Amino acid sequence: MSRILAVDWGQRRIGVAITDATGTLPRPLPTLEVTGFRDALRQLSHVARDEDVTRVVMGLPRLKSGEGESARRARKLGKGLEARGYPVVYLDETLTSDDARRWLRERGETSPKSGRIDQVAALLILQEYLAGETGESHA
Repeated sequence: MSRILAVDWGQRRIGVAITDATGTLPRPLPTLEVTGFRDALRQLSHVARDEDVTRVVMGLPRLKSGEGESARRARKLGKGLEARGYPVVYLDETLTSDDARRWLRERGETSPKSGRIDQVAALLILQEYLAGETGESHA
């Protein structure tokens, strides 16, 4: 089957979410604490291997003026994962962290920790990707 990994990239923390083996039911994974690019690539590669991932959805932070430094770093990380054999698709994740905070507040988490926000942001990226593939909403 097809397991898909979503990545909400950050320089210190990376939110990750994954689908079940059918590629349809998403769930968040623990937030990765990273010390830099190489560490991020190493940890994500381990997660992808351990979870038997067949595709990665990389959140791409965009600015109104186009792609900034964060987007360039996310693309670099995606290229590193592709070099390790994981196909990567990019999905605009503008305002995903704000959406994650709102989603958590609606569920009673009034002061969520940053790592929890990153998890939910990755989950929302994955849900949006899945909704685009099937034409359904997974919110």
